[in-house]
Amino acid sequence: MSYPVTSKWLDPSVRAEFVATEASDGVPLHGAYYVSETTKPHDLALLAYHGSGGTFYAGPCGFLAPGVASRGYVGLSMNLRDHGRYHDRSTFEPCELDIAAAVSFLKGRGIERIVLFGHSLSVTQIAYYLARNPDPAVVGAIMSGGHWDLAGDKWQAWLKIRPDDPHAGYDEMIARCQELVAKGRGDELIIVPWWMPDPEHWNPDHYRPVAAKTFLSYYGPDSNDRACKWMGQIRVPLYIVTHSVVDTFASPEMAEKLRAGATAAPFVDFVNIEGSGHFYKGYEQKLVDTVVAWLDKIRTQVPAGAR
Repeated sequence: MSYPVTSKWLDPSVRAEFVATEASDGVPLHGAYYVSETTKPHDLALLAYHGSGGTFYAGPCGFLAPGVASRGYVGLSMNLRDHGRYHDRSTFEPCELDIAAAVSFLKGRGIERIVLFGHSLSVTQIAYYLARNPDPAVVGAIMSGGHWDLAGDKWQAWLKIRPDDPHAGYDEMIARCQELVAKGRGDELIIVPWWMPDPEHWNPDHYRPVAAKTFLSYYGPDSNDRACKWMGQIRVPLYIVTHSVVDTFASPEMAEKLRAGATAAPFVDFVNIEGSGHFYKGYEQKLVDTVVAWLDKIRTQVPAGAR
C-alpha cells in the first residue's frame, strides 16, 4: 500500500504551499506546490499524480514533488477527483478535466513547460489525457508502474479465487454490476477482488469496496481505462519506469508493452529499478534521481510546444 510520506523529503530550502483549484465542471482539487526559496527554479515543472485510491501526499507523487524541488525544479503533487475513498464511487473519464485544471494552474504560475508523472492507475489516466487533450505546455510524461490494459486484464483477479474459470468470475461480476446500474443502484458498493487475491493467504488489502458503476467504468467491456487504446496517440517524449518486484498487477512485461505501444512519441526511454516493488519502498531516492536525470534531459532538449 501507499502511505503518507515523511518530512525528510522536504528540504529546508524548499517552500511547500497547499494549493487548490477546480476542474471545468466545478470539482475542487487540492495538492502541494514545492519550489526552492534559495535559487531560481528551472523553467520546467513536474506534475505528479497518485494511483488508485491514493492522495497527493502519499506514495511516489508524495515524495517526488518535494524531491525534484530540492534539485531545482517546481514540483506539484495533485489529487485527482478519485483520490482516497472518493475512488469508490468515481468514474474514469473525468480524469482528463482534473489534469487539464492542474496544467492550467501551473501555466498561471508562469510555467511554460510541464512533465506529467503518472503512477499505477494514473499512468492510464495521463495517457488518456495526452491522447485526447494535448497541451503545448506538456512536453513529456513519466509513466511509473503502469498497466497495458487494466480493464482487459481484470479477469486475472479471479485466477486464484476461481482457478477453474477465472473469466466466469469476472463475467459474473460484470453482470451483477450491470443489473444494479439498470435498477438505478449504480452507487451501491460491492466488494471486488483487487490485484490477485489468494484464498490460502488472506490479505484485506486484496479486496476493495467499489460502486457498481465504478467497476463498470474502470473494468467493464466498454471501459476507457485501457492504456493500449491511447499510447499510440501520444506525441510527447515518454519515460517508462518499472520495478523488478511484481507485488501488484504491474510488471516489467506490461511496461515493455507500454514502450512498444508508444509509436507516435518522439522518443521513449525505459528503466527497470531492480529490487524495487510497486511503491518504491526503500528505493525512493533512486526514483527521485532517475526522474531528475530525465527532467534534465527534457529541459535541455525539448522546448515548449514541441511535438
